[in-house]
Amino acid sequence: MQGRIRIALIAACSGMVLAGATAAWQKDFGSWTEKDAQALVNHSPWAKQTVMPISGRPDMTVLESQEGSGGATSSASLGNPANTTSPSNPGTAESRNETSGTRTSNAKTPSGVNPSPGAPEMQPVVTILWASAAPVRLALLKLHGGGTPPTSEQISNALKPRSTYVIAVSGFAAPENGSDPKSLASGAFLTVHGKAAVVSTDSDYRKIGNSDVYFFRFPRAGLDISPDDQQVEFRLKMGKIDIKKKFELGSMMYQGQLAL
Repeated sequence: MQGRIRIALIAACSGMVLAGATAAWQKDFGSWTEKDAQALVNHSPWAKQTVMPISGRPDMTVLESQEGSGGATSSASLGNPANTTSPSNPGTAESRNETSGTRTSNAKTPSGVNPSPGAPEMQPVVTILWASAAPVRLALLKLHGGGTPPTSEQISNALKPRSTYVIAVSGFAAPENGSDPKSLASGAFLTVHGKAAVVSTDSDYRKIGNSDVYFFRFPRAGLDISPDDQQVEFRLKMGKIDIKKKFELGSMMYQGQLAL
């Protein structure tokens, strides 16, 4: 009986600690740690992750995960090793975990590696990051600074409003030779309930660290977004993959302002 009471007390105290934890974007930037910055670009209101299914319908695979559906962890943030899938044909291509060398989907296990019986196969993770948001830009300053604090000029620049919304998508492989990343723009959309969807006007690709990152830009003038809209959905149609992810606008506040 005493053991059960002790366990219950520990669980209650743990819950209080978690409930009282302050998110990075609620703290002064000067007190951010690299762990805070990493959390912001991986698991925050501005960063959404979706597990890529190993197999799906041959005609279309729709990725629209629910929040809290298993706590998938990824290193697919900007500048970190990413799980990758070919963007040109993601429905059939090999998927790969760069850090472990474990291959899944239709790929063979590397020689000398014996998977544990009954262990689930690794699935690549697609990370969708609202890269134009001020807290995200500050987090990237922190992560890419090499331990050197950013200058006041860099911080000021990160806080300046942009003329476009920028969505960064990592988790796919680099473009195949001959393919043009700019052609992907026409398959990316932002949608707010009650308003017409806006298509991306520009897209490009960059290799950042070990990550393959695709950027999609949307003119702010084409879609006025406010907290009253409640949600905004990003959609990306890439080959046989149709990614949909909703962002909760009420949670995307930084220093009292909607940060997009």
